[in-house]
Amino acid sequence: MRTKYWLSLLAFTLVPLAHVTAHHSPAMLYDLSREVTVSGVVTEYQLGNPHMRIYFNVEKDGKTEKWLAEGGSRTQLMRVGWTGNEVAPGDKITVRGHPARDANAKLVHMEYLTLPDGTERFTEDINFGEFNDRRRRPE
Repeated sequence: MRTKYWLSLLAFTLVPLAHVTAHHSPAMLYDLSREVTVSGVVTEYQLGNPHMRIYFNVEKDGKTEKWLAEGGSRTQLMRVGWTGNEVAPGDKITVRGHPARDANAKLVHMEYLTLPDGTERFTEDINFGEFNDRRRRPE
């Protein structure tokens, strides 16, 4: 009986913390102090959970590099008008964001996406520049 009590207590204590570890800061994978711009051709686009992902090919020195750009969450992006039809395989895009901390990784934390028609869209959940402008300041 005592073992059951402790196991139940442990489960009720740890289970609520699972969502905390699931959400992570982009600073874990990306160098937020640097910004890169990368252009390429879309091979796959997913407006899915947990993040929007665009897989694309970049031509560099006669070779094709396979890149991944990761943006904000599906829910937040859909709230601001994203539909999942923004780009398709074969579209030429430009991604602006933060590079991976691992210099060999072809990975970027995308903040802005330039669509084939030249329109630039914000691709993250929070625009920290606007957020800081809106937050309450002491009187």
